Amino acid sequence: MRFNLSRFREMNPVEQQTARLLLWSAVFNGVVQSLNQTQDIIARKALHATALQLTLMAMIWPVSNLLSIWWSRLFERSCHKSRYFLLVGVFGRLSLIYGLWLTGMTEFMLLLGLMFSFNSLLIPAQNSIYQRNINPGRRGKVYGYTMSLALLVTVLFTFFAGRMLDVNEQSFRLILAITAGCGFIASLLLSLVKIREPEGIRSCGSPDWIKKLHKPLTDTLELLKRNKPFASFERSFSIYGMGFIIVQPVLPIYLVDMLKLSYTGNFIAKGIISQLPMLFLSPYLGKLHDKLHPFRFIALSFGVLAMFPVLLVLSYLSLGHQWLAEGLVYLAFTVFGIAMTGVNLAWNMGSIFFAGKEDASIYQSVHVTMTGIRGILAPLLGLLLLKTLGLVSVFAASICFLIAASIISWRDYRRLHI
Repeated sequence: MRFNLSRFREMNPVEQQTARLLLWSAVFNGVVQSLNQTQDIIARKALHATALQLTLMAMIWPVSNLLSIWWSRLFERSCHKSRYFLLVGVFGRLSLIYGLWLTGMTEFMLLLGLMFSFNSLLIPAQNSIYQRNINPGRRGKVYGYTMSLALLVTVLFTFFAGRMLDVNEQSFRLILAITAGCGFIASLLLSLVKIREPEGIRSCGSPDWIKKLHKPLTDTLELLKRNKPFASFERSFSIYGMGFIIVQPVLPIYLVDMLKLSYTGNFIAKGIISQLPMLFLSPYLGKLHDKLHPFRFIALSFGVLAMFPVLLVLSYLSLGHQWLAEGLVYLAFTVFGIAMTGVNLAWNMGSIFFAGKEDASIYQSVHVTMTGIRGILAPLLGLLLLKTLGLVSVFAASICFLIAASIISWRDYRRLHI
């Protein structure tokens, strides 16, 4: 079976081969993305996670991303880059097969920690593929199609998983094992991509920074100081990230305990309705992203995303009318999906724009690492607000962060174009 790349006829042979491998990898990675969308519901319903455990779980992904600046230096200097994709496949994905014997939240969080720690290598490494092997005018389009393909698999597998869990709650172990196998295949396919290196550059050998763990940190600060537009981009994403991450620990509490949705209902909201806009809009917004300045693009995306917590507040206020509360939640996740289509494109492609001719994997590693900083603060702030002021205060704080991120990004765009 071969993907029809008639839309990419203008591609050279390297681009076509790369696009095929990226598309096939996206098929299997869609199953992994399904777990990313539903892990908190599994934790709350099947493993009876407490509010504190949900908070710690929400911190795992962003805090694990702190490793990205070290991973990227290893990847940058390696002459055998494929081995790092295999490393992710074995330790970051195949390790999930332990889920067959999983018994409690502690083990579940350890597995997620292992997966996301290696994932912090995968993201900048993928960026390097796009920068080196895909021409600038087609990156957003190619990424948009790979995102749509992955999301199609995510939607189908998420619905299948929800039905399985409603029949037998313990089948989450089988779901983890399936995710392990698919995640490994996705990484294996990426390892087959031959990444083109710039002419005359062979960055082999043992780098000195291995002996100086502080150097990636100082390099990061130097990069942010030297590239002011990229620093502004990171500031806006940090503010958005606070608004996005702060609601993550309280969402399963609201959906499971207050709204009392089944596994299928929860998975339809978080893993299907939220993904469908990304499925259909990714190619279009990918092309739009290629045309708009990143600051303008994220200003619009953050502004739309601010409606997500607004609708959650309205749903909470409608809890006396179950049909209305559920309808508003589904509408909220529809808006979430539309906004996050743009945010995800900017999150993955924006650093390439600011890197210019420099190595995009380094820029993306800084971008990924910055999520770790807000990932420490936002969930703890959300838990504090939940315990002291209640659920609505968490949603209100999210609204404020997202509106602020949109306004600041638009101001940065206007400042560059006046």
